[in-house]
Amino acid sequence: MEQEIKQRRHAVLVVNTRSRHGARAYSEAKRLLVEAGMVLDAAYPVRQADRLHEIVREEIAKGRKFIILGGGDGTISSVVDHFAYTGVVFGVLPLGTANSFARTLGIPLDLTGAIDVLVNGKVANIDLGKINDDYFANGSSIGMPALIGRATPHSLKKWLGRGAYALVAAYKFIRFVPFRCIVTVNGQQTSFQAFDVLVASGGYQGGVLVAREADPRDGKIVIRILKGPSKWALAKKWARVALDVPFGPSDLEVIRVPELTIDTVPQQYVAVDGEVITQTPIRVSVARDALHLMAPEGFGDLKIERQNNSNELQERRLPG
Repeated sequence: MEQEIKQRRHAVLVVNTRSRHGARAYSEAKRLLVEAGMVLDAAYPVRQADRLHEIVREEIAKGRKFIILGGGDGTISSVVDHFAYTGVVFGVLPLGTANSFARTLGIPLDLTGAIDVLVNGKVANIDLGKINDDYFANGSSIGMPALIGRATPHSLKKWLGRGAYALVAAYKFIRFVPFRCIVTVNGQQTSFQAFDVLVASGGYQGGVLVAREADPRDGKIVIRILKGPSKWALAKKWARVALDVPFGPSDLEVIRVPELTIDTVPQQYVAVDGEVITQTPIRVSVARDALHLMAPEGFGDLKIERQNNSNELQERRLPG
């Protein structure tokens, strides 16, 4: 597949021009791709979300081998279902606010660097996560991040970037209360008092590295549960994330398994890469090697750091 793409050098370009940098990046991306020797069989600037799905489905049905998608994490996860197990190679142009998926893959966030990967990279297979029957590319969240994602207007993200999330988070924090999280693995049920649950296939959320254990090539999903009875504990723990200070066993529960179910009391929103898609309860699983994508040349050599021994002990409590 990689050799065929590099020899033919044909691709389709689809850009969400509503993403933060999409509108002004579309023409520049076209120019740079053509200058690099890529033949664009079709190119689409898209402002309506429904049209993204329609275009991607139609281009895959035409037998296209390489489709480049420009947009943010929400855009990527919204269309990745169409690529799963098709053999069509997925190209990433990171044009969003956080670009967590690109960060996980080591794709440069500048347009020139990202296009260099599309032209000179290599085809790699990675896992996708699944929430019920929906695929996701990078991460899902339950609790405060989902509330923030649901409440942050697109216009605010466009003007303030990642600062929009911080502004909405400060407002939502005032009314937030912890919830009970019930995790079931292989019939074994465990519950925690929680205020944030991260379901991670990749290590980044909101552009910040928050799940060092997550590797989209190891066949496991990482669940990180921030525990505690008070929203003020949440503020302290977010500060730890920002300062990269390790968590203790009383603060964090880490689970790495191929599949599990998650329920909450009361019911909570579930966001995938910043976009709310459902509510608890959910079934979480791994789709092994579901996505072919154009990755940096050194992607297969990347080492994903593991957390310290406390997390390994927590993983053994809920075996996969």
